[in-house]
Amino acid sequence: MKLLFWIVALPLLFIAAFFAIANRETVTIDLWPVAGQVSVPLFLALVAALYVGFLFGAVVAWWAGRTARARAREQARRAERLQHEVAELKARLDAANPQRVPPPSAPPSLVPPPGQLPANVGPTASAAWPAP
Repeated sequence: MKLLFWIVALPLLFIAAFFAIANRETVTIDLWPVAGQVSVPLFLALVAALYVGFLFGAVVAWWAGRTARARAREQARRAERLQHEVAELKARLDAANPQRVPPPSAPPSLVPPPGQLPANVGPTASAAWPAP
């Protein structure tokens, strides 16, 4: 992931540097609501405009996601309430029925242990059948 960052960031850095070198002319920006003018290099004016646009877009995206964030907070609170309720119900169940056997950790085996096979199963069972 770091390598991908540098593969993308390094060319962008070079492009920005070449852009700044190529656009060093001074431009005058009129700050209309405020009385005054500012003379800045062209690249600085363009980069500042891009920065302001980025900030505006970030604020709009943050504002648009407020309902999703509120829904996520509500779901997290609901999950926490339900976990507490499950814990409380388990405690009440254990208090009401102390003799309750906990569920087994593994399912019972379907094959009986050796030595406990029924009489008609095993190597002696075939001897009871007549040969074909």
